[in-house]
Amino acid sequence: MSALFPENIRKVGLFALSFGDQGEPYFKTALKRLKEMGTAYELCLPEGGEYRYLAGSDRARAESFNRLLEDDSIDLLFAIRGGFGAVRTLPYINWELLRERNIPVVGYSDAGSFLLPAWKMGAKNAILGKMAEATFGSVKLSQSEINCCAQALKACVAGKVISPTSSKPLTAIQAGSVTAPVVPCCLPVLTALIGTPWMPDLTNTILVLESVNTSTCLVEKELTQLEQCGVLENLAGVVFGSFTNCSQKEYLPEVFRDYAKKIPGPACCDFKFGHDEPGAVIRVGGEATLQVASSGEVVFA
Repeated sequence: MSALFPENIRKVGLFALSFGDQGEPYFKTALKRLKEMGTAYELCLPEGGEYRYLAGSDRARAESFNRLLEDDSIDLLFAIRGGFGAVRTLPYINWELLRERNIPVVGYSDAGSFLLPAWKMGAKNAILGKMAEATFGSVKLSQSEINCCAQALKACVAGKVISPTSSKPLTAIQAGSVTAPVVPCCLPVLTALIGTPWMPDLTNTILVLESVNTSTCLVEKELTQLEQCGVLENLAGVVFGSFTNCSQKEYLPEVFRDYAKKIPGPACCDFKFGHDEPGAVIRVGGEATLQVASSGEVVFA
């Protein structure tokens, strides 16, 4: 296996801000693969043991993250798994130190409810698209797919804003061209931030949305919330990623077209990003260009 991270990443801190061990055998596989890819890591689990289905109490989960952040030998923080709970730890995070150190923090799914607030709080190194256990502990991915995930992550950590894993053309929805900060997130994670002090300002951004284990009805409900909160009308553009295990999926293209009309900029769909591994990796807040031609050609880079 090739190296997972660039040479300047000496040691990785593995943190759990969300779910605890769900009884799955994937974590041992993840640690084994990290070692095979030459990744030195420090595992810091919350003190006091698990709390309900969470990895620990809110304060304990945050303190374990902060301990990794305080360790100068650690150059990157890597979320173990998602689920739920990261948003509950936000009041206890050492934001000043995170801004000061500005090391990459990597995750996806529920980790987005940490990474988007981190971007709002001034952290410039939030990367969304992979997790230690959920990605590299997967027993469903082939070796070539694991390598694809690793290459995409490595490129983003090295500075690339969008690191795709598929060459399949994207589907045009609404024509236009814009260059703006790109903000990726799981749709229900994003809507759960609305009305909280942790919701970032998405004005003039390119929003990249995905979801998992949902229905088109729920997707439309969440997009309606974004519309009625004034989010959609202020976007520069929107990219719809993977909506994995979505029921009533035949209605998704129609829903995407309807809500794309609410924004003034370009829109497209079928971007392989989210829980559909191997998916793209995106640097939160990095500047990207979305060009959707009236002929149907789409460029997102």
